[in-house]
Amino acid sequence: MKKHFACLSLAAFAVLPAIPVAAADSMNSMGGAQTYTLNAQNGSGIKGTVTLTPSGSKTTVTIKVTGAGAGPEPAHIHSGTCAKLDPAPKYPLTSVVNGSSTTTVDQPIATLTAGGLAVNIHKSASDLKDYVSCGDLTKSNMAGSGKM
Repeated sequence: MKKHFACLSLAAFAVLPAIPVAAADSMNSMGGAQTYTLNAQNGSGIKGTVTLTPSGSKTTVTIKVTGAGAGPEPAHIHSGTCAKLDPAPKYPLTSVVNGSSTTTVDQPIATLTAGGLAVNIHKSASDLKDYVSCGDLTKSNMAGSGKM
């Protein structure tokens, strides 16, 4: 009887390691935070990163830049690329103040990284046509991809 009980106990413990692995695989398939480079535009010297962090069906967008003043500098996600942006914002972001901004966008990270979008920072609310920093949400523009 003891041998039978021991076999059942060992079998139960053998299954336990599979549970965390399955959970980890599920998290990997959902994706983690992704960071992209923001490059200075129009001689502004404002550069940094934008990080997209999945949060269920939403995404937290965090901007960190250097070279900016106290702000606020309006920020948006636009359709297009930094080379050719649609001037109408697709998703508004919290203005950059003292070099940072955090916004929760009501879109999954997969939508924001599917291609054809860029994060853009404007000089000021009264000067939206003067772009000071921009980053394409593409794999080739991911921080650490060699392009800065």
